[in-house]
Amino acid sequence: MCNDVLRFSPPPFSFFLFCTTGAFKGTSDPFAVVTRLSTKPGQQPKVLGKTEVIKNSLSPNWVKVFVLDYELGTACTIAINIFDEVKKSNNINMGSALMDVGQILGTRGNIRAKKMKNGGM
Repeated sequence: MCNDVLRFSPPPFSFFLFCTTGAFKGTSDPFAVVTRLSTKPGQQPKVLGKTEVIKNSLSPNWVKVFVLDYELGTACTIAINIFDEVKKSNNINMGSALMDVGQILGTRGNIRAKKMKNGGM
């Protein structure tokens, strides 16, 4: 059994977000939380980390890199949840997407776009 280390970085994903601040209140301050979902019964999901906040953007380009162990040919799903940072209240959910790591690695340029639930693309 050989484990390859995969460097996963959100920038290959295309995110076009809807503004959550409301009309005439500017744009959003998005950040992403990346979680590796469990593949075995009884295994807990593992939060890989959080990106930096991109101020006043609906098309963020994050530079944070996430490292995870991935064995070629095995199932590995990551959840990407996008939030709008709100300083004086709870952060606002902008959308989420599930991605299969094997499918990402199998695409040309390791780039994959996916329509988000409750959000943009």
